[in-house]
Amino acid sequence: MKKKATQVESAPSLVIVGCGNVAWHLAKGFLNAGVKELMVCNHRPNPVLDDFRFQLKCKTAVGIENMPLKASFYFICVPDKFIAEVAAKIQLTNPQAILVHCSGSTSLSELGERVQGTAVFYPLQSFSRQCDIQWQETPLLLEASDKNTLKSLKALASLLSPLAYDCKSEERLHLHLCAVLVNNFTNALYTAAEGHLLQNKTNFDLSLFLPLIQTGVSKLSRMKALAAQTGPAKRGDKKTMHLHLDLLDKHSIIKKIYKDMSLLIKEQQHGRS
Repeated sequence: MKKKATQVESAPSLVIVGCGNVAWHLAKGFLNAGVKELMVCNHRPNPVLDDFRFQLKCKTAVGIENMPLKASFYFICVPDKFIAEVAAKIQLTNPQAILVHCSGSTSLSELGERVQGTAVFYPLQSFSRQCDIQWQETPLLLEASDKNTLKSLKALASLLSPLAYDCKSEERLHLHLCAVLVNNFTNALYTAAEGHLLQNKTNFDLSLFLPLIQTGVSKLSRMKALAAQTGPAKRGDKKTMHLHLDLLDKHSIIKKIYKDMSLLIKEQQHGRS
């Protein structure tokens, strides 16, 4: 059997389909790592493509029909619900090419059956355009249709991060759920706190809490999350909790979250409802 994409070790060529935050950081990361041939393609005109062209100095194209068909890797960086649809439109002429998606919750099978290798390249990271990514500290969860494709994918991943792990679709879905819990849900609580400070016209903003947030994260490198828990719910301090709930009378969703989270902490700490 012919090895797939053995050219990866020397000079990989990449096409990134999509122009969102993940596409931006992947393009920036691979270009900084020395990849010379990289094109970003979007299905329709988008002013963001100008940023790729002028800031990152990479080639761009509008329309899948206008992207090169003999690149080493094709990264699909579109919303999860469009991955299968976009994959079906990509017909490659290079039998050694590898078609990749970057979703944490989408199965490898969504890329379909094809002559080329298929793979998943999921960075366990949060992507915002204005914040740089520390790729060397970012775990990359990899899956591929065969051993040779996985070998080529790992060679490419090594350009960005030493933290590359084999991860099947089912396991990756569990990890994606946990990522939502520890990052997206936590950020929603930060947003709620920020809004509460503003709505109640305090003289403070969320920056006051950054040392507290950073200490909470730092503790997780030294102890289990269960042991790191503090606060009124853990102590069973009902008086303080009732005072807090009174402040949330006009915010029913946050009030319910406060009650539910307090119950969760109690169950975690004491093993009972």
